Amino acid sequence: MTILFLVSALFVVYTYALFPLFLHLRAKGKSLPSIVTPTDWPTVSIVIAAHNEAKNLPTKLTSLEALDYPAELVEWIIVSDGSTDGTHALLQEAFDGHPRRHVRHLESALGKCGALNAGVSMASHDIILFMDARQPVSENAIRKLVPYFSHEQIGAVSGELVLSEDGSLEAANFGLYWRYEKWIRDNESRLFSTTGATGALYAVRRADFTPNAVGTLLDDFNTPVEQLKKGKRTLFVPGAYAFDEAADDIKQEFRRKVRNLAGNWQSFQTHSWLFNPARNPVWWQFLSHKFFRLLVPYALIIAFLSAWFGDGLFLELMFYSQLAFYAAAAASFADLPGTGNKVFTMIKIFTQLNLAAFIATARFFLSGKAISWR
Repeated sequence: MTILFLVSALFVVYTYALFPLFLHLRAKGKSLPSIVTPTDWPTVSIVIAAHNEAKNLPTKLTSLEALDYPAELVEWIIVSDGSTDGTHALLQEAFDGHPRRHVRHLESALGKCGALNAGVSMASHDIILFMDARQPVSENAIRKLVPYFSHEQIGAVSGELVLSEDGSLEAANFGLYWRYEKWIRDNESRLFSTTGATGALYAVRRADFTPNAVGTLLDDFNTPVEQLKKGKRTLFVPGAYAFDEAADDIKQEFRRKVRNLAGNWQSFQTHSWLFNPARNPVWWQFLSHKFFRLLVPYALIIAFLSAWFGDGLFLELMFYSQLAFYAAAAASFADLPGTGNKVFTMIKIFTQLNLAAFIATARFFLSGKAISWR
């Protein structure tokens, strides 16, 4: 039992601590490919899928208006995916009289990937820049991303999601977790390639884009992986920003996390070649960052049970330590007095993330169902 406990505990430590450290050491001294300011900037099609986004679109459109890029080189394409809140009417009115702005309404919702496919089919420019309908972007977003396409081995480029915090501990710790994720992506990008992109802001050549199957949950994973399949890199480019608010609603964040993690399993099925080290140039990073995260809940269960049923002082201490950890998580979820500090909130978020991974796995393999937009 002691060996079983140590192996499972080491797996958790490796996934969340040792892998990022080893990755950082391997990427140390490496940098993104050098770029020069283009003489002739490429044409760009901004493609956005929107489902009931009437309240967010005015801010988004203002953000697009402010982009520091020649207007004659940019077209906007927004697909209303089965919206029922006036999204289509709002866009029709906003785009009226603008020849480089296009809107399409899908009566029956196809989900985000289906809507994006419809948008790309309308695009006529060299670069497809995907954005989400909710998050405004920095004025320099296009200028920061598109120069990297001068390198043929670059298949996709991803911007950086910046989370504002409202002062709550939940929001602050979600922000901290996202900074940890960005640090990993930055190191992966400098070493060779990330295996995902920031869904709110990433770009790909139109000639390289492969439509995702309708019902695909994670376009921002599948699209970069399609580039990786061709031997091309996806870069994480700091300084091209999409702005969002860190979730202060732990239930909302939990639902989002379950959906995304279920989407990972879906993508793994679609791209089983990722598990083949002979075909996947970032096999080690993929396993350690993407796949092992989904297995951590089971390692935690094994660590708990092996300590519970094992003999000896060491396993007894490990059992009560784990019991105290999960008791602290439960107290934090219940908002008991004394749990309103960063330590308890971090314990709660770690527990929530792994519970989400457990539920996502069960949902995907037992029901095979996932909700496209919620």
